Amino acid sequence: MTAAKLGIIGAGNMGSAIIRGVLRAGIFAPNEIGACDVIQEKAQTLSQELHITAFATVAQLMAATDSVILAVKPQTMKECLAEVYDSLKPADLIISIAAGISTAFIEERLPKGTRVIRAMPNTPALVGAGATALCAGSNAGDSDLAVAERIFAGIGKVYRFPENLMNAVTAISGSGPAYVFYFIESLLEAGLKEGLPKEAAVDLVAQTLYGASKLLLESGEEASVLRAKVTSPGGTTEAALETMDKRGFKETIAAAIESAVNRGRELGG
Repeated sequence: MTAAKLGIIGAGNMGSAIIRGVLRAGIFAPNEIGACDVIQEKAQTLSQELHITAFATVAQLMAATDSVILAVKPQTMKECLAEVYDSLKPADLIISIAAGISTAFIEERLPKGTRVIRAMPNTPALVGAGATALCAGSNAGDSDLAVAERIFAGIGKVYRFPENLMNAVTAISGSGPAYVFYFIESLLEAGLKEGLPKEAAVDLVAQTLYGASKLLLESGEEASVLRAKVTSPGGTTEAALETMDKRGFKETIAAAIESAVNRGRELGG
């Protein structure tokens, strides 16, 4: 990908994480990356820190780059696409990371034949441990997906999905870190209530979740099997899980995911 130049419209948390990831992985050199943001100081700060190019306008960025990531909020996508439309070159690849926004939504607002990839990364990308799902629009092919895969491999693992599953993916992995952090908050509050020092509680909870995730990924066993191995009859774990079941833990999670999926559909218009 040495010939291509990467542009990022939106220099917030995810946009900056992508830039840091591709630089860390050596996918692009600093002089091959450009960024712009409605808050110009954000792009300028990244430029000073990472030695990329900060552009004042979308038009300037589009003129200098070939693969453009739209790292903007779903609510501002229409306005962003209007700016992109006027500066789009025939060979440009557009990659959107906006939750709920379909490739068709983007294609309808850009010149006919525009190649569009939809991506859904998540915030662990900030530490190179993200999970990104990709799907191709009607004009994009395997080579375009390969370009996106190489970009997002710099911030974690990459997966391909059909677009009809992207809202579900968004609900599980895109929003998933927030659920995990909410669970962590709850564990910490309970631990503090039982007298644990805060620093020790944070370390215990974080290491436990990290270790459990690592065990799931590396053991080859299903989560239900691993859970059963920890749950001794009549023990403390069983008592805790029984309380969760009585309080509707699984039902609450299922309802939350359904709400996220439905909101994704609403955002996509």
